[in-house]
Amino acid sequence: MKSVNILFLALLFGPALSPGLRAQDEPPAGLAEVELSRSRACVGSLARLAVLDAALEPIARRLDRMNTLGRAVSLEKSDDAEPFDLSDPLEAEVARWFAADSALAVRYLAEPDSALLEERQTARTAILDRIRSTMEAAAEEGQAKAQEGAPVREAAQPCEGAILVRSAVLEACATTESPVCEAAAAQEPNSTGGFVDSPEDLWDVEQYRPWSQTGPLQVGPDGGLGGARTAAQARRGNITFSVSLAPLIVRRSELTEEQIRESEANLDSLGFTFDHPLFVMAPGLEIQAVLPPAPLGGETHYVLHFGDLSGDDVIWSTERGTQGRVQASFVATESMLARLQAGEPVSLTALRIPEAEGSESQAEAVFTLTLLQVGQATRVAALVQYMASGGLSRDLVRLVPPGAGG
Repeated sequence: MKSVNILFLALLFGPALSPGLRAQDEPPAGLAEVELSRSRACVGSLARLAVLDAALEPIARRLDRMNTLGRAVSLEKSDDAEPFDLSDPLEAEVARWFAADSALAVRYLAEPDSALLEERQTARTAILDRIRSTMEAAAEEGQAKAQEGAPVREAAQPCEGAILVRSAVLEACATTESPVCEAAAAQEPNSTGGFVDSPEDLWDVEQYRPWSQTGPLQVGPDGGLGGARTAAQARRGNITFSVSLAPLIVRRSELTEEQIRESEANLDSLGFTFDHPLFVMAPGLEIQAVLPPAPLGGETHYVLHFGDLSGDDVIWSTERGTQGRVQASFVATESMLARLQAGEPVSLTALRIPEAEGSESQAEAVFTLTLLQVGQATRVAALVQYMASGGLSRDLVRLVPPGAGG
């Protein structure tokens, strides 16, 4: 998706747009057609995805088992891997290695000899190499299958987490077997869950997550930096979007000298304290959205904004593309931080904008989702203070000492 010139958008927006940003009681005109089509297509897409996952699942189990074998050999603990499947060549080799290694250990205890230690080490290295090479072959096979199945996963993306229209699903299930068919048939007519009885019912499905509590910077389970983040999410039907405020931390080695100077100048203008020889930092906003696979009302653009889209309300914008998922991150300006801390509501609006810039027609709002303001002012302010006061910088020095280089 292409970014839109924000000045151009500002010229299109005026007081006449504000009424269109009120909560829409009526669903967009194209909602029924889009959601019925999605539900029918998902029957086949989820069936093909199930076939792909079934083909990959044995490889995943095999890799997991080989990880267990390798760990058991490394720790010299056969109990961690028993019982062995002796019909499997690799497992049989590992079982024989444990038996041989145990015999060598007994001989060494009876008569210590460095040659026995060397023999044990050579055999241990050989069996680990054998496990590793077998794992690499299995991983390559899995990767090849996953790449072949990439179009299948891409086609199933609009179905992931989507609420489907039961009648359309059952209609498609008449000619296609799919895991979703049994689930749709099992639902009671008025029950809740992954189905609605009519596409219009989707517009009544609303979910909101208020701005989350934020904590200090920390190292996550994957070894990456995490924490120091607050986020909120809104959902209506199958449309969701979230906004996060978090520090953008980048290695200096990945930037040019000019980019480093610009980053440091930005922090100086904000009055932020940050000092680490390995990294630069900027307060950042991230938007993630799951959008309709086709326009619901002729929308041409999506805009993240404060207020009613008049004046300087626009935060970020993009043209509508063919992808249903959007993710973007960018540096938050001083004005954005101030308005977030003031508790101003943040919304995502789908707009129908006239093609010609000289057109007398004004931009029209097709639908708008607005984040809850609950906790916004206090939690954003706490995170901004943490980034600005030097607390973030001190924690980063503690987690990644300047001399560590990692």
